[in-house]
Amino acid sequence: MAELRETHLRYLLAIYELGRGKPDVGIQDIAKTLGCSKASATKMMGILMDMAFLVRERYGKVYLTDTGFLLAKDVLRCVEELYARLPAMDLDLTEEESQNMVCTIVPNMPEHCRKRLCGRA
Repeated sequence: MAELRETHLRYLLAIYELGRGKPDVGIQDIAKTLGCSKASATKMMGILMDMAFLVRERYGKVYLTDTGFLLAKDVLRCVEELYARLPAMDLDLTEEESQNMVCTIVPNMPEHCRKRLCGRA
């Protein structure tokens, strides 16, 4: 599997969260959620398809594969666990800074650290 990067993580988590609210997730939904262009979202969908994390249907609907779904679920659990622990560090971060920091740290953590922090991630 290709290396999971921060950008991949953000897209996977956005698709996962959007999919929890409605079954059909479109490129436009993803672009709006992430504040990026439709072209950027489309390009990333191709990358994530190559990584076997999602499939894209004929009319642009995007679905996580079983692998993508389980990864997003596990990584979200890890992100939430790390996010919950940040206040104890007394770093005086805004919510946005905390979210950005966690989404930067999690994909760069060694696998054994992710497993220790949140189980299977």
